[in-house]
Amino acid sequence: MRPPALSPVQAHEVIERLIERPATLALTEHARTRMRERHFTIDDVLWVLRRGSVGANPEWDEKRQTWKYQIKHRDRDGEPLTLVVAIEDRITVVTGHD
Repeated sequence: MRPPALSPVQAHEVIERLIERPATLALTEHARTRMRERHFTIDDVLWVLRRGSVGANPEWDEKRQTWKYQIKHRDRDGEPLTLVVAIEDRITVVTGHD
């Protein structure tokens, strides 16, 4: 059974709480590849997680059995960056794009 998705406000609150503990941030291999290809860094990821807006329409990830949320902001260089993250007992960055 699918758990209910978090609202954007709830997701942001959980992110704020989790981001304070470095062990709660994980990057998929796909996200690491996108970081290299699109030239954004872990500092950009943290910047967007702290300051970004959580989208209102999370997507269910059947493979991971969790909700994925889009977080949009500009990176530290002012370039648009959207992160797709799963939020559980940690934040998993699934991918990033402009």
